[in-house]
Amino acid sequence: MFKKNRAFFCIGSLLFTMLLGCVHSYGTEESVSKVDILEKAKIGALEGISIEIGASKKEVVHNFGKPIRTGNSEYGFSMYYDGFSLEFEDYATSIDEIKEESKVVLINAEPKIVGITGKPNEISKSLGKPSRTILDDTGDNTYILEYEVINYLLIFTFDTDQSPVKYITLRIK
Repeated sequence: MFKKNRAFFCIGSLLFTMLLGCVHSYGTEESVSKVDILEKAKIGALEGISIEIGASKKEVVHNFGKPIRTGNSEYGFSMYYDGFSLEFEDYATSIDEIKEESKVVLINAEPKIVGITGKPNEISKSLGKPSRTILDDTGDNTYILEYEVINYLLIFTFDTDQSPVKYITLRIK
């Protein structure tokens, strides 16, 4: 009888430990994921992109090669890669005109690259209240959530306040 009870006790303890371990692990992963997104943004980085704001053109080309396409945009010269783009502090008509030391000032990325999806309310629930919410009602109803993280703005852009995130931007304030 003693051996039978001891066997049940051991099996019960093992199952309880496994269950407790799974619950604890899940909660930790979820918390780390939320913290990682904001912590990376604080240092000028986005998950899924191995370059940070402040990187030079030379570093970008070394890490990613030649871009799929290039052009000027709001903040400067842009280099487009599969799923993301990098904008530099200088304007130019070609990649060759950009100085090797020119710095990245903005990163745009598709949600699949960063690993963040969801509608505005889901992003807010996950990351907390944004610093600013913007509804562009001048024509296209674009909806934006902005998070201020030290020297940077982490921006989530949506087609509407009910649509999934369209793209994610990290830029210098």
